[in-house]
Amino acid sequence: MLIRGAELSFEDLLEEHLKELELYRFSQHNRAHARRVMGLLFHHLRERGIEDVREVAEHHLVTFALEVRGRGLSASTESSYVSSVKRFFRFLDRRCVLLSNPAAGLKVPRVEMLPRFVPTIEQVRRVLEAPDESSVYGLRDRAILEILYGSALRLGECHRLDVSDVDLHQSLLWVRCGKGRKDRLLPLTKAALKALERYLEASRPDLVRHPGEQALFLSRKGERLSSVMIGMVIRAHGKAAGVPDVHPHALRHACATHLLQRGAGLRHVQKLLGHQSIDTTAIYTKVQVEDLRRVVERRHPRERLYRRRSRRAEHRRKR
Repeated sequence: MLIRGAELSFEDLLEEHLKELELYRFSQHNRAHARRVMGLLFHHLRERGIEDVREVAEHHLVTFALEVRGRGLSASTESSYVSSVKRFFRFLDRRCVLLSNPAAGLKVPRVEMLPRFVPTIEQVRRVLEAPDESSVYGLRDRAILEILYGSALRLGECHRLDVSDVDLHQSLLWVRCGKGRKDRLLPLTKAALKALERYLEASRPDLVRHPGEQALFLSRKGERLSSVMIGMVIRAHGKAAGVPDVHPHALRHACATHLLQRGAGLRHVQKLLGHQSIDTTAIYTKVQVEDLRRVVERRHPRERLYRRRSRRAEHRRKR
């Protein structure tokens, strides 16, 4: 327990912070990222002669943020660094370690990124049909693929699924502790429901080793399939299907994009994805705009006329 006024090192405070993150079910990856970022911040502060967290002022954190920006990191990585700093100082403020929060006014860089790769409907179909469903692992992999694409799950959400989270009778999926520690209830597509039924009937009983095991997707050892292994499974089937760039998050992007392309409402897609802000979901509408731009460039008569004229001009120059 932290006591106001007690002499605690940066590292002691960080350990308490990490315990709270674990209590709030932050992933091991997120906790490791927080430890890495705060280690960099502590080094930055000590270089300026600061050993007591109560001496930290806003300008110290601003200079750290500028130093991070100078590393040439991506906008999303830079944003995650600043968010980690703000979360740490909010923790200290709640525990009354500080008289005021020096990170309160620190701005998190806004990130609006288009997905790097969104598979087409045909590419997704090939990936989903890649597993050999005559084997227990093929049945498992098909169920994983159908759920990731059908319900737009994040990798960690898929990894955490338990058998009790699936309601086959009502075709529902309970997603526990999603981003922002939010739960949500999602419908299962008919394809995902069928794949799950086959997996639970003909595959999982052969994989399970312990009667009390609650994990939905199991490894060869009968344990919960790790996030790393799920990623490897997706990439292996993507490669087999001739879609080498596919990964778990690409299937989530594909689900959102394909729904919007087929007329789904933005609010419904927001609910499916579990986005807190509709502005985040709106990023996918930009993908649609890019699709539309390509169609216009290929099909619009004025664009075609411009291309013909450009080719003629280029031909004359070469002559």
